[in-house]
Amino acid sequence: MKSKVGYSTVYAILGILLGALALLNYLFPLNHMPSPDGPHSVGFRSFEVTNPEPIGVSGIDYSDSAKIRLDIWYPADGVSGYERKGWINNDPIIFEGFEVMTGYPKALFEHLYKVRTNSFIGAPPLRDSSSWPIVILLLGWSSISELHTSLAESLASSGYLVVGIEHPGACAVVTFSDGSVYYFLGNDLLDGLLEGTRENKLRLLSEYLSRDIDYVIEFLKEMNEDPHSDFFERLNMEGIGLYGHSGGGCVAIRYSLSNEGVPMVLADPTLEGFTIEELGSGLSNPVLLMTSSEWESGVNGRFLSKISEASAKQNYYLSISGMRHVDFAMVRNLSPLTYFFGETGKFMNSKDAMNRLDSAVKFFFDSILFGRSVEELFKLSDSVPEFSLSKY
Repeated sequence: MKSKVGYSTVYAILGILLGALALLNYLFPLNHMPSPDGPHSVGFRSFEVTNPEPIGVSGIDYSDSAKIRLDIWYPADGVSGYERKGWINNDPIIFEGFEVMTGYPKALFEHLYKVRTNSFIGAPPLRDSSSWPIVILLLGWSSISELHTSLAESLASSGYLVVGIEHPGACAVVTFSDGSVYYFLGNDLLDGLLEGTRENKLRLLSEYLSRDIDYVIEFLKEMNEDPHSDFFERLNMEGIGLYGHSGGGCVAIRYSLSNEGVPMVLADPTLEGFTIEELGSGLSNPVLLMTSSEWESGVNGRFLSKISEASAKQNYYLSISGMRHVDFAMVRNLSPLTYFFGETGKFMNSKDAMNRLDSAVKFFFDSILFGRSVEELFKLSDSVPEFSLSKY
């Protein structure tokens, strides 16, 4: 009898331990990046670029950094022997930045460096006869470029060079090689600006951040023309597109007002700070507008209806049901709790959801920068019940 009781106790303890392990695995999942569809391996490198005109914000005693950080994904050759990048760098400062940004304890994020990507740090660029179009990622307010890793790998594996811009103060956290650290400023930045209305402050901020695009293009041009660079004559400097999510979409539109013809994918873009005439002008560039159910309600939907009336070109509008605003930035991959807390949408519970979003972006840029048929985008939309694609 004692032996049976002893076995029962052991089984109960084992059951509790296994249940605890299962719960931990659920709360802290290792959702490794799916393999991208393109034929190429993917390399990854980071760079620091000079910001020649940093601003100061007297209202919060803040001086901007004289540098911005770039994360670059590209077609690679011979990745054997190179370190595979973790999704989020194993840096306590980054996890502290996530805690500041989300309000959740940093312990919820400290496992993310173990998530495997398909990118290899410092791998040599692919050497062939082709040159790569460029897609510049303009991040949402408080994001970091790694939250677009899936999209970056999808594009890079298909022959693009992808650049994520991390501007200090606008991202969750940005670190530099000299040890300097810049955390997300949040609404303190807008509150500290003296330009009056919220719309005027957003206009000033988007104009300032849009300068980063020119700095990045100049940096890439120099790299492309430098015989000692690994990227010498690899880039198609005439084929540049912008991907902007949320506030990054606002920056893309602002840039387009003085750069006609630049193709853009705008994912739930912030439209405050623009007049209807400016939006009509900016969105007359080649555009794929991707929107969540959350974005379409209220002022954004009213803006869109007015823009559609003024649009002179046939651009594309992809509405996605069951999505939330943050879903464009891989927040669902952080933890399944994001869905139960109502922060992410039902659409992202599908294992193919991120691949479908990435494919929509790729098919649009393929049609502009590689001259391929846009019909692939319509075929994708027809195959995904949550997608509704139209021209506007």
